[in-house]
Amino acid sequence: MTAIDASLPKKERILIAAEDVFSRRGYTKATLDEIIALADTGKGTLYKYFGNKDNLFYTLIEEKHSHLMDELHSLTAQQPDIRGKLQAYLNCMLKFLRTNKGLWLIVWYELNAAHQGIHPDFDENGNWILTSLYGDPLPKPEEERLLRYYKILWEEVYVLAAILQDGQESGYLKYTPSQQIFTVPDPTSKLTSEAIFGAYHLFAGIANGVFHVINSTMDNTELTSIIVDYFLNGHAAKAE
Repeated sequence: MTAIDASLPKKERILIAAEDVFSRRGYTKATLDEIIALADTGKGTLYKYFGNKDNLFYTLIEEKHSHLMDELHSLTAQQPDIRGKLQAYLNCMLKFLRTNKGLWLIVWYELNAAHQGIHPDFDENGNWILTSLYGDPLPKPEEERLLRYYKILWEEVYVLAAILQDGQESGYLKYTPSQQIFTVPDPTSKLTSEAIFGAYHLFAGIANGVFHVINSTMDNTELTSIIVDYFLNGHAAKAE
């Protein structure tokens, strides 16, 4: 359990306490009572700043995500080629997911509504929608609540998809001109299906590796090198 400096502003103490409790308990089992007890403040103060449990969690996630996006854009922009951009992106994401594993596990599993047959998509105008495999759509307020988290994950994936798109257009990565083009939730960009699907599969592999496989003693840089080599060069041994 995190020890919180009592001299910090109440809002900051609540966010620190929320990160501790959500990371240890998960979203469903975390309680506001435990958060305010750890923050040494009142429930009224929490409601004043955040309104409810979900807004508190979203504020915590969005703040961390915002810093991550700044870092991803900065680090990848410094690299002169596709391999360097991939390495910078993957190294940054590995470090972030390992540091924030408890919180992103919640976004990845508890807040995706997959158990209800819900999955995200975007329409022909690039607007996010949630569709139901079982024919029972979510109530609009619930859909809007969940879409906030899908959009966060998409923004993280989009940086990778844009790198893969650049790799295709530059000839560094395989490219098929007849591929379907998607209008995505970035009005300035269109991505090929291969860039989108490749990015999602690579991102999901990294996330699931961190959540379930990767030992905490393994080095980020070494892991990044392994992932990039497998992604760019494939798994099959080259014929002599």
